[in-house]
Amino acid sequence: MRSNKIPSIGMLLAFEAAAESGSFTAAAAKLFITPAAISQNIRALEQHLSIALFERSKTGIKLSRAGQSYLSFISDALEKIRLAQQQLEQFRNLNVLTITTFPSVASKWLMPLVLDWMDLNPGSEIRVEASHARVDFNRSASDLCICFGRQNYAGLQKDLLFTDSVSMVLSPKLLQRIEDKTDIKAITQLPMIHIDWEDHNHNLPGWGDWLQAANVDMTIAKAGPHFNLSSMAIDAALQGKGLLLGQHILIAKELETGQLIKPLDISLPLGQAYYLVYPKRTLENPLAAAFIDWVKQQTPKSTEELN
Repeated sequence: MRSNKIPSIGMLLAFEAAAESGSFTAAAAKLFITPAAISQNIRALEQHLSIALFERSKTGIKLSRAGQSYLSFISDALEKIRLAQQQLEQFRNLNVLTITTFPSVASKWLMPLVLDWMDLNPGSEIRVEASHARVDFNRSASDLCICFGRQNYAGLQKDLLFTDSVSMVLSPKLLQRIEDKTDIKAITQLPMIHIDWEDHNHNLPGWGDWLQAANVDMTIAKAGPHFNLSSMAIDAALQGKGLLLGQHILIAKELETGQLIKPLDISLPLGQAYYLVYPKRTLENPLAAAFIDWVKQQTPKSTEELN
């Protein structure tokens, strides 16, 4: 009867390195050991498993069918161990806080707040990771995330941050094309910038919704550039490339400085709110708990408060 005892980590690392590089010599260089040590570890692993993992020849080595199957499981297992090692970093250094959120939210809204926090709290460090992917707190180094909607984070703490809305904005440069700056019908003949939120498109008011709210008789939105990042769409609007349905929380600075202007005061709410999401263990870090309280105080619950 074969033993169910797990092989040593040295055997598994040698196997993974040799399988990925296709050479005992290259595997040895990767692990900073000798080729003889690689060979010894792999032979010991094959004896332990009672099966050949490599086919050996004068020209080199290649995985056997059993080795190919075994590699798929071992690679996943070793990757989980590596992730676990990374995860421990957040427990070793409580002066570091990691936040994950969407790229546009990170660059246009979160980063200014993070820099203010770090000025107020010297010695603390906040790391911002920009991603559209759902955060798995069991595998991620993130302490908390800012997400749109709350349905994908069952069992976690979810604090309401704000409910955003959109308004039509454009650059003063683009508005110069219109003789009567109050003629909304003429303005809406300009190119329109479009944003693709994929699965969340139904939560983002479109041009048809805004034109209906503005009582503009126009059934087809004008052609214009398409983007899948709000920050890219904002940059295009700043360059005068078209009209934009801009999220207020992301264009607050541009509106304040006059880089973008609202020719008509019509706002449409997004279909869902933004939340701060985190596991309960995050609050065990005093830095995280203090930052969560602080950022909620800095954030209007509705972007109507920004107008």
